[in-house]
Amino acid sequence: MMTRLVLLAAAALLLGGCTAVRATSPARSTQELLLISTAADRAAEALAAQVPANLTAWIDISGFAAQDQQYGLAAIQDALLRHGVKLVADRAKADAVILPRAGTLSTDERNTLIGIPALPNPFLPGVGIPALALYSQSNLKGTAKFAASIYDPKTGKLIVSTDPAYGFSREEDGAVLIFFTWRRNDLGVDFSKNPPTVQPAK
Repeated sequence: MMTRLVLLAAAALLLGGCTAVRATSPARSTQELLLISTAADRAAEALAAQVPANLTAWIDISGFAAQDQQYGLAAIQDALLRHGVKLVADRAKADAVILPRAGTLSTDERNTLIGIPALPNPFLPGVGIPALALYSQSNLKGTAKFAASIYDPKTGKLIVSTDPAYGFSREEDGAVLIFFTWRRNDLGVDFSKNPPTVQPAK
């Protein structure tokens, strides 16, 4: 019985060594962008919950800098509108200025591999030899940290200084002996379906 298991594992490794899967060709994968945007949505919601409702506000974007700045700002604007804040394009018509800032808007990744890592191919330069994994796991996390100062544009007096608002997202991929795989996330998307299914927002 043990001999059969060893032979099965060896065959699986050999089959895996003949296959290379390219998950994405852009510089940034869909997976990374979904993790970042989901974390941004959640941080924006936590931020807007700290802003007094019924304000007529102008947003000062001068203090907001992040790689995904446009999406982060749009997420904050959307959350503010849903929380009853009226946004205006003219600072002179606002009774409050919202100065948002981003502490982070990025991803972290941790990979675990039990087996042989990917190696360069000495016979075909530029074509690597795929990893031969008995067990592999990849954990990806998206993190966003937003905060804001809200002040009176006429007097400069502080109205509210929010606490840091955090948003997190995660995805986990794994495989055992190549054939047994799993993929889990909290993005509200089931990628095991074709096409992927999306859970309605609560």
